[in-house]
Amino acid sequence: MGMPKYVCARCGCSAKPIIYRRGSIGVEIILWLCLIIPGLAYTVWRFVTRARICPNCYTDTMISTKSSLGQKLIGA
Repeated sequence: MGMPKYVCARCGCSAKPIIYRRGSIGVEIILWLCLIIPGLAYTVWRFVTRARICPNCYTDTMISTKSSLGQKLIGA
């Protein structure tokens, strides 16, 4: 299957990361129904603050295996 693309710096998990978005879809919908500007601003904020989190320990410490630290963590 090949080498994993990300590794967790905290627990060493080398699985596919989960994409996590801060905020709430419910709040986003309410803001879009109220006015366009607040809804747009909230949507952009949610998009910008998304993070790759570890599926094992749920921290945002996933590192690319192409980086030098990633290479050290996988032992390559």
